Amino acid sequence: MQDMVERIVEMDKRARELTDAAKKLRVGSEDRIRAKKEELRQGYRDRANERVELIKKAEVRNAEVELKSTLERQKQIEQRLDALYAEKGDEWVAKIVARATGDDK
Repeated sequence: MQDMVERIVEMDKRARELTDAAKKLRVGSEDRIRAKKEELRQGYRDRANERVELIKKAEVRNAEVELKSTLERQKQIEQRLDALYAEKGDEWVAKIVARATGDDK
């Protein structure tokens, strides 16, 4: 009977050791999974940030090109208006004065 009790106690002790080892293994696995998960998240964040920077640079370049084009069109329009004013400015002023004074009839 004593031998049987010792065997049961020994089996219980061994079962506890196996349970403790399994718990430690599970905790270690959970820690590794958390670390890997964070590593993957950081990798995604880094790649997303790199992509955002590339898009930002491309948008800045596009905006600069568009601004240059707009400024050039503005300059051309200004030159046409100046030329038109040089050609017809006196006529316009005369018409405006005539309308303002009521002499346009």
